[in-house]
Amino acid sequence: MSNAMRMTRWFVMLLLLSLTGQGRAQDIAQGEQLFKANCARCHYVTDKRFVGPGLAGVRDRWDEEANLIAWIRNSSDYLKTGDSYATKLFEEYNGSVMPAFNLSDDEILSILAYVEEGVKEDPTISTTPDPLTPEENSDSNNTLTYILIGFAIILLILARSLNNVTKALENLRREKAGEDPLPDFKPDYVGRFVTWAAKNKKVVGVASIVIVSYLAYQGFVGLNTIGIYQGYQPAQPIKFSHKLHVGQNKIECQYCHSTVEKSRHANIPSANVCMNCHKAVQEGPQYGKNEITKIYASIGWNPEKLAYFENYQQMDPEEVKAVFASYLGDDKAMKEVEPFIQKPIEWVQIHKLPDHAFFSHAQHVKVGKVECTTCHGELAEMEEVYQYAPLTMGWCINCHRETEVQYASNGYYERLHDYYKEHKGEYEMREGQAFTVEKIGGLECSKCHY
Repeated sequence: MSNAMRMTRWFVMLLLLSLTGQGRAQDIAQGEQLFKANCARCHYVTDKRFVGPGLAGVRDRWDEEANLIAWIRNSSDYLKTGDSYATKLFEEYNGSVMPAFNLSDDEILSILAYVEEGVKEDPTISTTPDPLTPEENSDSNNTLTYILIGFAIILLILARSLNNVTKALENLRREKAGEDPLPDFKPDYVGRFVTWAAKNKKVVGVASIVIVSYLAYQGFVGLNTIGIYQGYQPAQPIKFSHKLHVGQNKIECQYCHSTVEKSRHANIPSANVCMNCHKAVQEGPQYGKNEITKIYASIGWNPEKLAYFENYQQMDPEEVKAVFASYLGDDKAMKEVEPFIQKPIEWVQIHKLPDHAFFSHAQHVKVGKVECTTCHGELAEMEEVYQYAPLTMGWCINCHRETEVQYASNGYYERLHDYYKEHKGEYEMREGQAFTVEKIGGLECSKCHY
C-alpha cells in the first residue's frame, strides 16, 4: 500500500471520528433542550429522587433499551404490557402516571445521552446568595438619611448645651463683678429674622429661589411616581417560592404560565397544575406540609388516601376539616389551612398595566423571543416575587429603541424584513445600525394605545 493511500485512509478515519463526535455533541445539546422542556419538572439528572426517580443510570435499570423508550414515550400504554419493573415503579410512586410525549426514538435517545454525559451537578444545591427584598433595599437606601437626621439632632443638642454653658459662665462673671445677671427672656426669633431679612434682601431672594426650586422638583418627582409600583411585593395566600421551583427544580415558566405564548395575558396557574407534582411531593423543604396542604384543601385532595374527595364541594366542611386536622396534627397549621377548604386560592396580582395600555405576552414571548427575566427580573433568585421593572411608558419605549428584531428563522418577520431591506436601502440598513423594534412601528402610539 502506497504512502498516499495510507494518508488518505487515515484522513477518512479522522474525518469520520470528527463527524461522529460532532453529531454526538449535537445529540447531547438537543437532549438538554428536550430534557428541560419535558422532564426537568419531575426528574433530576442525578440519582436524587424528585417527583419521579432520579435518572442517573436509568439505562442500567432496564433490561432492554426498546422497553425504556416505549416507557418514556407513553407509560400508560406500556403498563398494559405487564412489565414487572414498570409496575414496580408505578406502585412505588403512588400510581403517578407520567404524561405521554410526542417524541421520536432519536429524540428520546438524545435525552438519555444528555442524562449520561450532560450536567452532573445536583440541582437541589444552590450557591446563589439570596437577593435583597424590596424592603431590605429600601432600608439600605434610607440608612444615610437616618444618619444625617441623627447628626442634625446631635448638633442641635450641642448648640443648646453650649448656649446654656456660655450663659452660666457670663452670669458667674457678672456675679463676681457685682453686676446683675442676664435676664431670662424668650428671644423674638420672628422679629429678629424679619429685621435680618430686611437688611439682606439678596441673600433672602437667592435662598427663596433655591427653596422653591427644590419643592417644585420634589413635587415633580412625586407626581412621576403616581401609578408606578416598582418593588411592589404583596403578601400571597400561599408561600410559593420561585427560587425553589424555577431556580433549583428548573421548572420552565411556560409550564405553569402556559398561555404566555398564545394569549395577551399570562395566566395564573390553576391548582390542577400544582397537583401534577404535588400528588407525589407532599412536603416542602422549608414549610413542610403546611403550605402544600392549602392547595389540597382548595382543590379537594385527600392526602391520607392519595385520592380526590368525591363531590368535594357538597361535603360537610366539618368532615373535610377533620381529615386535614388529622393529616397535619398541628392546630396552628390547621387554622391557616381552614380558610382554603372548598375555596379557590386568591392569588394577588403583582404586575398590572393601566387599562389604556395594550400589551401582548404572545407577541413578546413567542414572536419577539423576549426572555421572562427582561421584565420580571431574575425569578430564579426570588423567594417571593415582586415587581422588578417600573413598567412605565418611557421604560417600554427605550426597550423598543434598543431591542433588535429577532427575524432570523422567524417566519413572522421574514417577509417584513425582506420588504424593509428592499425599500429602505442602504440608508436605514447601513452597517452599525441595528434593525430594532422602533423600525417596524414600535414607537407608534396606536401600537399600545387603542
